[in-house]
Amino acid sequence: MSRTGWGVFYHEKSLFSEKLLPFPSYPLPKKPKLAPIEIRDFAYRKLIELAPATNSNEIIDGKKGLRNRKIIDFESYGALPQTMAERTAIARKIRNLINRKFPQFVRQTKSSITSIPGFWLEKNGNARIWHHKDYSCPLMVIPYRNEKGLIEACQIRFMGDLQTSIRYVWLSTPNKSEGLSCGSPLHFAACRIPLQGKPILITEGALKAETVKIFKPDLNVIAGGGVNCSHEQIISSTRNCPVILGFDSDYAVNRHVARAFTKLIVSRLVDSLRYKYHFDLNVLTWHKSLKGIDDALLQNSPICPITPAQWFKTLSSSCQIEVARVFNEYDSLHQNPFW
Repeated sequence: MSRTGWGVFYHEKSLFSEKLLPFPSYPLPKKPKLAPIEIRDFAYRKLIELAPATNSNEIIDGKKGLRNRKIIDFESYGALPQTMAERTAIARKIRNLINRKFPQFVRQTKSSITSIPGFWLEKNGNARIWHHKDYSCPLMVIPYRNEKGLIEACQIRFMGDLQTSIRYVWLSTPNKSEGLSCGSPLHFAACRIPLQGKPILITEGALKAETVKIFKPDLNVIAGGGVNCSHEQIISSTRNCPVILGFDSDYAVNRHVARAFTKLIVSRLVDSLRYKYHFDLNVLTWHKSLKGIDDALLQNSPICPITPAQWFKTLSSSCQIEVARVFNEYDSLHQNPFW
């Protein structure tokens, strides 16, 4: 029988009593706890410092690079080395820096580096960043900052002309030994604390949020990992504030996106009824040929705010059916439809 309780058995009834013996149970190995935000912020800032975005022309001046997005604070972004050897050297440096900077934390943990998503340990004890292979394309490191400006986690964007629809992934390795997931945190691109007073624009992706911040300095800007992510945190962070949704426009034809979009709207409505504040939510729309709000801003396309009722009318029939299904799941809202 293996350590995890699996085995191969031949059952001969004459060899067994009526009372079967229980399977032995083995506790699953414990994952390390997530490091405090101050330590994660320190590690990710060092990663960006040791592997800056300026190391890659594709990240700075490529077709989807920072400059074309009107983002010029290049020092805020990184270029994760494409080779495993280079990443390992940086992981070793960051591990040593954490050991010196946070000795008390190091004494309390098995390994300081494994408490930070994206970092993990080989069986021989070597510290690693990201996956165990080399890449042919540049890898942009995108920080996700909390409301105080501290880096909670990072995303990776695969740059260049790749035949793949997956461009963005979290810098986390939960399937590696001693590895952790970073979850799906929010990115506060341009926020004044407290948030009350200025409208809050919600979009998807930190890069979009940073572009919006440049064009819309009169707004607080928050980004989630996607339209289906972090709804509870979005609702709690925007309570009592006017909200503007600036998600990608594929909600009009993709019923799964429309469903997630509606769940966020309904959650906001439920929360406003519970805590007795004005619903105050609008949706931004732009030309249907443009997918994201950053595309619309960069191409100077007109952007119009509409109510949820007006937004509902812009959807395809299949998406309208999906939206109605979501709304009908909330019995308490039957007297408060938003369309």
